[in-house]
Amino acid sequence: MDPRADFTERNITLSFEFARSIVDNPSILDEIPDGATLILLPSDEPDLVRENFRLGIAVAERGENVYLRHVSSPSSAASHLS
Repeated sequence: MDPRADFTERNITLSFEFARSIVDNPSILDEIPDGATLILLPSDEPDLVRENFRLGIAVAERGENVYLRHVSSPSSAASHLS
């Protein structure tokens, strides 16, 4: 699989898990600044963290706000986001 496609697929999975956590705890949204690009940093996937940091830096270099959020990896046993 193309590495970019793999990162995309893993980020989609991470995003769905994050959305589920918002359904369980809507106050999570209060922590994210309006208009910011949300960058998720999974706890157990260092290569995805590096790639997502790279994407966050690119967004910041365009002058946009970025919000980084450390989350539990969907592959972890609990599968809940911190």
